[in-house]
Amino acid sequence: MILIMDNQVQPQESLLQPTPPPTLKRLRFKTLHIIIFIIVLCIISLSSTTYLLMANNKEVPILKSVPQTTLEIPSFTPFPTKIISKPTITLTPTLTPTLKLPSTSLKTDPTASWSAFTSTKYSYSIKYPPLWTAQTITQQDPKILEYVVFNPVATKAGTLSITLSYGTRTNKEALALDPQIGESMIVASVSATKKNSKDSNGYKATNVIVPFGSNTIVFNAKDAFASLFNQMLTTLKLTK
Repeated sequence: MILIMDNQVQPQESLLQPTPPPTLKRLRFKTLHIIIFIIVLCIISLSSTTYLLMANNKEVPILKSVPQTTLEIPSFTPFPTKIISKPTITLTPTLTPTLKLPSTSLKTDPTASWSAFTSTKYSYSIKYPPLWTAQTITQQDPKILEYVVFNPVATKAGTLSITLSYGTRTNKEALALDPQIGESMIVASVSATKKNSKDSNGYKATNVIVPFGSNTIVFNAKDAFASLFNQMLTTLKLTK
């Protein structure tokens, strides 16, 4: 009996604690890995979905439009262009310096080649043009000390083109011979008087009275020789 019961009891213990076969353990291990992978995948998917939802719910900042400013450029009328031609500059080398002389030194004396009449007795001199003659003529007037007639060459006798008379009349007495008022002028650095007159034949003439100390020199010239006469007056020299 005892043996029988022992044999019966042993099978019950084997039923209560069965030993699983090795294939079942592998299956459980794989199933556990699959479950874990699924859980991890669900977590990742849930996190991605949550992130996308949160990103969509965020307010997108609205950019405020900046007011556009319009820059007004003032209109202008273009000035007319003027084309200025460039001057042509020619450089000429100068090897020697040039000396600028005063303008007065460049002027030539038109009377330089003229002849001169000199009165050593009465201390004066005057020039007359080429191809002219100077002739001393005695006068009956006691107050005329020297009388000189200037004529072009080959002039007939008795012609009085330009005359000079040196006398003892004072300047006042000489002016009184012709009552008309004259014109003042400078001759030989002396204040002289110029008067217009006519001779007995109606020819116009010019008289110039030049004071010379207590005496006077009186000129008379026909208007036909006025230009030469004026040049002659510039050569008058009073040496006393």
